[in-house]
Amino acid sequence: MAVREITRLMIAYRECSRNLWNVYFSQREDIGGSLDTFGQIREMLFDALVLSELPYGDSGVTDGSPPVLNIVPKERAIILINRSSGPGEAGYWDQEKDMVVGPSDITLAFLDYFDFSQAPLQDFQYFRCRVVSFPSHSDYEGREALLAVTDAKVFYDDQE
Repeated sequence: MAVREITRLMIAYRECSRNLWNVYFSQREDIGGSLDTFGQIREMLFDALVLSELPYGDSGVTDGSPPVLNIVPKERAIILINRSSGPGEAGYWDQEKDMVVGPSDITLAFLDYFDFSQAPLQDFQYFRCRVVSFPSHSDYEGREALLAVTDAKVFYDDQE
């Protein structure tokens, strides 16, 4: 089967997550507890709505890790690179102002959806990604990046 576009699956997961948070969890008094519970529910939703539709278990992956989902930017997509180089450091998304990339410029792996605000409403406006390869800026490889959901497609390669 090789490479398969799964943007439709990711949109369904995004819409379901948004609706659950915005309608059922965002107005609760214990927002911290709601965020914790919602995070657990989102993991199950991702498994049920996205991973269950992918044949990664049949493709020889035996280490239990989920498959890599590739985020491919459209031409001239604005990308935000996290300026911190390690986990747990400050989350400033301004390494370079107005950086633009295209599909052949960078390789990105999906980590999660992202919003700058968690309450009261979430839109999951961005893909939060790991920069896998960026030949023109190799020092950014391994860092996290944000790309607007509307500026990208998602692909799964069952050969990876």
